[in-house]
Amino acid sequence: MNYVSTTAVTPAVSPFDALNLTDVTAKLEDSILIVTLNRSRKMNSFSEKMAADLVRIFQFGDQDDRVRAIVLTADPTAPAFCAGADMEEVARGSSLLGRKEDTETEHRDPGGQVAMAIYNNRKITVAAVNGHASGVGLTALQFPFDFRIIWSGSKLTIPFVRLGIVPESTSTYLLSRLIGESRATAVLFSGAVMQPDAPVISNLYFQVLPDRTDVLPAAVILAKNIAVNSSQTSIAYSKGLLHHAGSSIEENHLLDSRAMKLLGSSRDAAEGAKAFMQRRKPNFPDALSRSLSPWYPWWKVTDVRHPKSKL
Repeated sequence: MNYVSTTAVTPAVSPFDALNLTDVTAKLEDSILIVTLNRSRKMNSFSEKMAADLVRIFQFGDQDDRVRAIVLTADPTAPAFCAGADMEEVARGSSLLGRKEDTETEHRDPGGQVAMAIYNNRKITVAAVNGHASGVGLTALQFPFDFRIIWSGSKLTIPFVRLGIVPESTSTYLLSRLIGESRATAVLFSGAVMQPDAPVISNLYFQVLPDRTDVLPAAVILAKNIAVNSSQTSIAYSKGLLHHAGSSIEENHLLDSRAMKLLGSSRDAAEGAKAFMQRRKPNFPDALSRSLSPWYPWWKVTDVRHPKSKL
């Protein structure tokens, strides 16, 4: 006789269910959070919902100790990595260019919100650019990342001044820091269609690969290598020192000296030294949720979400 169990099976609950993601998907593999743009039929054009989804998932990755690195990519069979803003949505009056009811000081650029969620993330971030990219597909979805790996056949363009608007997503700040003001000026103002090996932009990329299907695997390998061999707290403090350096070499000396003192007596530092001496991979025990000093962050954090917030 065959017996059929009447015991109810509880479906597995994804840690991402509560985030209500629709325009991106997410999965966690071996401590690597892989985020995929999910609007292939619209060439992964950037929408209000995509902006909200990306902010939520990068905040999740920042706060969850299981996540040691974050990779952003798109389906390599999609027509583009990101074709820029959803112009149909813009024409309907979305917040991408500012709602009519917002004053000039109340508008908060959704691309900029995404860029800050990525740039301020305390984990390693990698953009796996496996297709063409325009506008926000570069400014918000490439520039704020720690590493960028790209398909050599990608066509890249930043058309803002030809559309009568300004480069968004904090790109004027980020790009000049990444490639220098002279090259940033050429990229942002020329409106030219470029490829990743163009001299003006080539040093933006960690790797340029000939096959678009190799981009995501290469990004995951890089992310895993850093995740396995690096301390979460060391990454967080080091990114803080890069992004929020002192106004002089003396001030920076004070900042990194204090950070060195704090981390030098940590469990991660002890494990790092032991692993080095024993010539093995480290097993760092510290996690961001319980290991950061009250001193971190040492810089002033401005809540830019509030319409009345000021610098």
